[in-house]
Amino acid sequence: MSKEKIYSEIIMVKTTEVMPNKYNPNIMGDGTFKSLMEDFKENGWIGQPVIVAENKNGKFEIIDGYHRWRAATLLNFKKIPITVFNPKDEDHQKIVTIALNSKRGEINPLKLAKLITELNNKYTLEELSSKLGFGVADLKDKLSLTQVTEEFMEKIRKDSVEREKEIPVIINFAVSKQQGEFISGVLEKIEGKNRGEKLYLLCDLYLKQK
Repeated sequence: MSKEKIYSEIIMVKTTEVMPNKYNPNIMGDGTFKSLMEDFKENGWIGQPVIVAENKNGKFEIIDGYHRWRAATLLNFKKIPITVFNPKDEDHQKIVTIALNSKRGEINPLKLAKLITELNNKYTLEELSSKLGFGVADLKDKLSLTQVTEEFMEKIRKDSVEREKEIPVIINFAVSKQQGEFISGVLEKIEGKNRGEKLYLLCDLYLKQK
């Protein structure tokens, strides 16, 4: 493997030459972003460079590092450090964005579901599982969210002010590896559209037997 494959050159460019992409699924809470701004104010640029890809207009489009770029922009940093990555195509660029952002921060589930749906037109779930680091079952769960349109979600939010309607939520919980394997094995034996529905059916059955 060549050194070019291992090391990426870090260069300084004008902040205005860098632009966000339209599909970044990563989100950051106000408190966390405020803390990032305070760090930048006190210490200057800290952390990794922004990873970008050069687009057709000669601008650098962000693959990873949007919130660092945004903080630097708001603080009027003239230049920021970047590393230029050359994706094979737009789908490859999206895959790298998801893979990097899913390892830290919070992910907008609807944006991620939309991205995975687009990529699923080209890649199988097994291929995406290998590229993105999600299990096939996880990908199926995320894809099920695309059935809930943003318009529908907005309507539910408005209606829920006057009526007690449920808004779909993402539930995460930590268990040991052994417990996780056991739970996954049980859920695989239950009929249902996705693991969320299967877990609900399992809990419902448990309460009925009490």
